[in-house]
Amino acid sequence: MCLPFLIFKIIRHLAMLIVAVIVIYLGFTFVQVYKESITAKPIRSQAIVVMGAAEYNGVPSGDFAARLNEARLLFQEKYAPLIFLTGGSAPGDKYSEAGAGSTYLEKMGVPSSAIVANPVGRDTWESIVSVSALLSTRGIHRVIVVSDGFHLLRSTQMIDSLGFASSAAESVNSPVHGLQLLLDYGRESVAVASSRIVGYKFLSVLRHGS
Repeated sequence: MCLPFLIFKIIRHLAMLIVAVIVIYLGFTFVQVYKESITAKPIRSQAIVVMGAAEYNGVPSGDFAARLNEARLLFQEKYAPLIFLTGGSAPGDKYSEAGAGSTYLEKMGVPSSAIVANPVGRDTWESIVSVSALLSTRGIHRVIVVSDGFHLLRSTQMIDSLGFASSAAESVNSPVHGLQLLLDYGRESVAVASSRIVGYKFLSVLRHGS
């Protein structure tokens, strides 16, 4: 067996091994993401943190509305006395996700005194970091994170990494189903797996450049 062929064979086997390890790692992470979505249960806390989602001209998308409705129910059931809303605005957009969420909740009967809108953040990490500062100034360290099931593991890991104790609640009436839901689970699995290696902040900086 000539040396070049032997080297090629070794490289091919190493490449196959690396691919297998990556697939197993992503599969394991996918199971963790899914497990969190079906086992998450809220614990009575000091505040509810709603992860932002799309809004259209100040009106929450169906996905965002489902998260807001879940937060409203938790508030009404006295799981926490305050609702913190996250999510900034897209360039050129006059409304923010947090602002649209605040208006929606007030129309649904939640008193404005119980709502804290934090219209900062271009992604989950930036939103978590920003709202964490507001929570800290109020002496809050126990929170319930509300989002779609596929988003709960990453969101809670982020806020826990900043020194908070979190539980989670899934927006059970989310309109995200079928192929889109599967794609979201896959995307979240990749995000969680990558973040464990390079960190949430690095991925945010990589995405936005600052």
